[in-house]
Amino acid sequence: MNLNKLGIFLAHLVPPEFSNKLSLEGLKFLYNLGILSSVNSKIPGDKNIESLGLNFSNKIGLAGGLDKNADYFHVLGKLGFGFIEVGTLTLKPQKGNLKPRVHRFAKERNIVNSLGFNNVGVYEGLKNIEKNKPFYNGVLGVSIGKSKETKIENAFKDYLHLIDYVYDQADYIAINISSPNTENLRELSSENYFKDLIEKIMNKKEQLNIGASKNKPFVLKISPDESKRNLEKIFTSCMEFNVDGLILNNSSINHKKNLKGGISGNYIREISENNLIFAKNFCGDEISLISSGGIMTSNDVAKRIDLGAELVQLYSGFIFSGTDLLKESLEI
Repeated sequence: MNLNKLGIFLAHLVPPEFSNKLSLEGLKFLYNLGILSSVNSKIPGDKNIESLGLNFSNKIGLAGGLDKNADYFHVLGKLGFGFIEVGTLTLKPQKGNLKPRVHRFAKERNIVNSLGFNNVGVYEGLKNIEKNKPFYNGVLGVSIGKSKETKIENAFKDYLHLIDYVYDQADYIAINISSPNTENLRELSSENYFKDLIEKIMNKKEQLNIGASKNKPFVLKISPDESKRNLEKIFTSCMEFNVDGLILNNSSINHKKNLKGGISGNYIREISENNLIFAKNFCGDEISLISSGGIMTSNDVAKRIDLGAELVQLYSGFIFSGTDLLKESLEI
């Protein structure tokens, strides 16, 4: 059993949420000893991929949700990821939903979580980014989301304030309107709110880009549970207001686990593939597509790229397979 498999085996002996924390702290310990740099040196990652107007060392990233408070991205960067997304950050600190809120199904390789944007808040999160970014060489995305207590009609104010906070430190900003674990959040993708929201967000981007040295890409993270009809409306508005990229997709609530929250892992592989195909056919090359959800093997990575994804993000696959999946994916 190699060290990666041993670490995963030991981590999976404890409850999932604690396991994630334990694994990240373990990586940080190795990082502080200077051991992780030797892991990185064995991984090919110098292909210089251009997407979203940014340069990536490779196409493999880590999705938002694992490093919620930007405590570990500099550590995770040593593993060989081309980009890492931190957050989702909200304006104020949030405890999230009641525990237990992460359920792991190892045989199926699925995870159901109902975390609910638990984070230290954008102010503390930004301090962590500023502290750790000098030790990180990759592309850094920052995911932002509506606070639990913010009324849906005022959600746009949260996003605009959050953009002001993170704009300078983020290499790209991910607009999360698709988590199933904040009440009413997904209503923002409906006809009642979406077009107005995305227009306000992209107008904000234009204002901040004035005098900036380069374009700061904004990407939108989409639910896998949208109807094709609503996806068409979302894509149309995104192209109209020049959204830079789409992350396809978040976790799905369409499962039969009798648990609150969204499912990720094997269960949503086909859903994610189909949404990627649909987006590519509808949007063509007008918007950069980032594929996430159900990417569990290096074959999945290769297939998503073949289907039109410029970049891919690992999450559940990384939790279940660790650095082995990353290494195999980077050899494609």
